[in-house]
Amino acid sequence: MRIANDFILFTKKDNIGTCLFLSRSFHQEEHISQVMCPMPCFDLRTRQPIENTDLEQLNGTRTYTFDRTKHELEMHLITKYSPFKTLDDLFKQFDLIKTPTGTLIILYNMKLTDTGEAELDIKTDPYDIIIDSKNRRNLFDDDDDTTPPEYRSLRAYISILYYEPRMRVTIQQRRVITKKLPHTLYKPRQYQFKSTRFKTRSEQDIKKCEKELEVLEERKREADSQVYHLQQTIGPTTSIDERARLRKLQINAAELKDLATRIKNGLTRKKSEMNATKTLTFIFGLNIQNRAADGVFVYNCGRLIKMYEKIGQPNKKTVYCRGVVGVVDIPSIVLEPTHNKQSFADEKEYHFLLKNMGEYMRQYWLDAGIENYVKEFWETYGYRDDQLDRPPSNEPEAVKRRQAAVPMLIQCDKCLKWRRLPYAGNAPPLTQAKLETWRCLDNTDVMNNK
Repeated sequence: MRIANDFILFTKKDNIGTCLFLSRSFHQEEHISQVMCPMPCFDLRTRQPIENTDLEQLNGTRTYTFDRTKHELEMHLITKYSPFKTLDDLFKQFDLIKTPTGTLIILYNMKLTDTGEAELDIKTDPYDIIIDSKNRRNLFDDDDDTTPPEYRSLRAYISILYYEPRMRVTIQQRRVITKKLPHTLYKPRQYQFKSTRFKTRSEQDIKKCEKELEVLEERKREADSQVYHLQQTIGPTTSIDERARLRKLQINAAELKDLATRIKNGLTRKKSEMNATKTLTFIFGLNIQNRAADGVFVYNCGRLIKMYEKIGQPNKKTVYCRGVVGVVDIPSIVLEPTHNKQSFADEKEYHFLLKNMGEYMRQYWLDAGIENYVKEFWETYGYRDDQLDRPPSNEPEAVKRRQAAVPMLIQCDKCLKWRRLPYAGNAPPLTQAKLETWRCLDNTDVMNNK
């Protein structure tokens, strides 16, 4: 809620549409201190409201019960404090989600900076959302020309946000061309890194599991006590209701015992795994498309946390490790990200990771075999040694060399599978519009469509 005062989210799945409403304006005007999030549900086929309050399964179908009073209150708040004043307006938003499943996010009542401008700029580029130019200097030390586009452009950031993109993302009604970052690098190489240093996340999981087990053991003792006392009072004349109650308590006690056993087994496994060796895969390659955009990209469970981390280079003025990009995807058991997904909770272990990645980056620089002809190598792709932070030449020959060196990997707009496009020197370059609508049938290399 830093960017805007109000937020509304539409989700669509299995012909069920859900509207989540979070509004600071509503809380301030109604003088409410606790967070309230109206979330009405609709059957998109009948356009009738539903609310899932019963998770029981009947004949394989989930049943729903409808609380009319709650629904009417939620709709009253949404129509009063959102731009959508009627039910038809809400369903028009669901219609914007063209696929059977999807999510639509709308921010409004944008917060303004001291200059009176919104932090997010939607006017400069009608198909993108960027940080307003007046505010960039407060965020970056570099000039706009040398700042990576992922820091300014939401479209560029979303394109590399996921390690293995599996979805279709649309910004301002135009699809984002997602990338598999390791496949955009020249001469990629993998390195296996093993360490027993990463223990913080395991220790936290163990403490959480121990606390959960303690609470469960207390509940189990209470259930056993209730069963024991009820058994003492049961006699030959005990009613059917009392015997049914006893049976229910016995089943509950047995379930708690079984759950406690599973948690104990899981706790034992976690303790044994805490000191186990963790293996990470480092991927390094050369970014010949933009030499200045180098550094390390750190993902956590497939989601980008840190980007352009500068390691391995003694200073900014040397060509040593210049243009080298490192990529690593860290499982949750190794490092835990912060709540905002912009850093890691344990800074010591994260810096330990970067230190080791820096060593592997220097090793990659030697393994790449370009140390003895660095100047000639970069000149081949249109770079000059005296302009380390400048983009490459746009001469046709240099552009062709860069395109031929790294085959293009593109995602089909229909099946969302990834296909490799063969390089064709005489073929015209694919436009943005063509990349957004590209399908497997457009691939001239039929063998790569299987």
